[in-house]
This record gives sequence, structure tokens and C-alpha cells, in this order.
Amino acid sequence: MMRQDREAKLLDIARELILEDGMVSFKFTDIAKRAEISRATLYKYFSGKEDVLVSLFVHDAGNTRQMLVDILNYEQLNDREKLLTAMLAPVSISSSTKNTLGIAFLSANPGIYSFAGEKQQQQLEQILEQLRVIHTQFWMMPVKNGSLIAEKEQITQVMAAVYPYQRGCVLIPQSIMNIGGQIRRPLYDVYENLIKYTDNLQWQSGHIDTDYEKILKAIGKFERNCMIAS
Repeated sequence: MMRQDREAKLLDIARELILEDGMVSFKFTDIAKRAEISRATLYKYFSGKEDVLVSLFVHDAGNTRQMLVDILNYEQLNDREKLLTAMLAPVSISSSTKNTLGIAFLSANPGIYSFAGEKQQQQLEQILEQLRVIHTQFWMMPVKNGSLIAEKEQITQVMAAVYPYQRGCVLIPQSIMNIGGQIRRPLYDVYENLIKYTDNLQWQSGHIDTDYEKILKAIGKFERNCMIAS
């Protein structure tokens, strides 16, 4: 097995342990036990728990970024549907039973910084900034395309109102989370909430109406692509 493949396998095992025991409680050496390798071999790949957590964050954030790029370029959705899909997709993924991409506790959890050194914190900041930039594109590209007419102040206000759903750089509000770290609010309720806020903006013909079922199919497509990439 090539080094990159072995490292990815070890990260998958670490993700399983985190889902079982939590980000703080899981033991670094348990990765070796479950992978049936020696501790010495494990240390050839990761320097410790901190290294594993940051590596997982980088991996998941990279998947999140690619998913957002794919949504942005998906021609079967209008500009408003792309915006809704970008905010609904991570919520949908985090609601799944196994939470296979791990976004709920990694990409959206600032607690990762407590495990990172100074250089790693700078790396994490760069990753988060990349995610913030692409999230902003979902709002600004419709303006550039002429499919959305709104003042910058209006867009900023709506962005602030729906910001909790812009995963990858913020925490999900505890009001919609259960004890197990999954989304409590049904996805359609989240969708309707986003519709309500984005209704306050002036969308042009062809970008006003949205199709929830089409958005769900798109989310399924992008989720499968991310899982394959993992």
C-alpha cells in the first residue's frame, strides 16, 4: 500500500474513533490498535493526536471546498438554487447517521485550534479564508451575472441572518443540534427558512423559483463525489 493510501486509511480510522469517543477523548494509540500496526509505524505517519486532527480538518475542508466549487459550476441549477444548495449540502451531510465526511465536528468546530501549533493555526486560517471566499461567491456572482439585484448592504444583512448554515467556517447553532452532534431541524425546514431570507432579495426571472427535489438530487450527487474523493 502506498504511503498516501495508508495515511488516508489511518485518517478514516481516526474519524471512526472520534465519532465514537469524541474529538477530545479519543486516544491516538487506538488508531494503531484498530489498524493493527505498531505504534512505531503510526508515528511514521503522524507526530501525535494534534497532527491527526489538523490533518483531518485539512482533508475535510478540502472536500468541502471542492464540493462548493462543483456546486458553483453546476449548470442545472439557477443562481438561487446554487446558493441554497451550498448551504443545505453540508447540513444534509451532517444529518446522516454516520456523518461520513465528518464535517459536523471538524470543518465547523473551532475547537480544532486548541490542538494546533502556531504554524498549523496559520494553515487553518488560510483554509477557512478560502472557504469564506467561495461562500461569498455564491452571493456576489448572481449580482455580477445580473440575476440578483440588491445593494451590498442588503446582501450583507441576509448573509448575516443565514450565516450559521454556511458550514466550513462557523459552528452550527446549538438550537438545531441534538446531543449526538447531528442536525435536529428537518432539512426541509432549513430550506424554507433560507427561502424566507433570500426572498428579501430581488431575483431576476429564471432565478426566482427553486425546486427542492432538484436541489436534493444535486446534494446527493455532490455528496457521492466527495465520498469518492475521500
